[in-house]
Amino acid sequence: MEDIDQESKQEKKLWQEYKNKDSQKAKEKLILRYIPLVKHIVGKIIVELPDKFDFEDLVNYGVLGLMDAIERFDLDRGVKFSTYAVPRIRGAVYDELRRIDWVPTQVRRKSKKFSRAIKELEDELGRSPTDEELRERLGLTEEEFKKLLRQVNIPENVSLERFIAPQSEDELRLKDMLQDDSEQEPDNLVAYNQMKEVLGEAIDKLSEKEKLVVTLYYYEDLTLQEIGEVMELTAARISQLHTKAIFRLRGYLSQKKDMMVDY
Repeated sequence: MEDIDQESKQEKKLWQEYKNKDSQKAKEKLILRYIPLVKHIVGKIIVELPDKFDFEDLVNYGVLGLMDAIERFDLDRGVKFSTYAVPRIRGAVYDELRRIDWVPTQVRRKSKKFSRAIKELEDELGRSPTDEELRERLGLTEEEFKKLLRQVNIPENVSLERFIAPQSEDELRLKDMLQDDSEQEPDNLVAYNQMKEVLGEAIDKLSEKEKLVVTLYYYEDLTLQEIGEVMELTAARISQLHTKAIFRLRGYLSQKKDMMVDY
């Protein structure tokens, strides 16, 4: 406990030196201190990408987001830096992936068709469709459906935070939205609480396994491999559950988007 307190004091001193005295040396130390956080985030993103992507390249993109977060971070708001930085680090990686436009046109088309099928069935049934109902609507065999889930499992599809608050200067992690007592104190507390309520309704519509995957991945911050060990399923199966959960959430949230974009 004493070591943790000492570590906290050292970090606080670095922040004060950087923010109050514009110490570039302090800034460099803060960057080095949070490189492990960048690597953790990149480690979760890269499993969703083709093998051609290099881990260190993605880390470099993430560091740009980290540097931006350090520059913009306001010590007086009483928010943990990691809470503030994570969406910006992740966003910097996603922005670069979007810039190089690596997703094949065919995959984009399949992704839109999959999203449309979920929304249509939800409107018709008044609930989330089952896998069987989705397969029937799409005219796919079980194996073809699994292949589709693998193909549409790309960062721009499963980046739920940016979908929730695309224009927000204070992007939120899904983890913050899942907590009962977030340390985050957004300026527009009413809009924030509305988003929390809508997200809660959306998550309630998921299957039990999908709920558990979302909770473990975003709240407990486990990797897909670690979640597989907890749930005694393969990482591939966890990836399928995660993809379906995110598409279902996006489908429901798209109907409530007018409550979220003004945050």
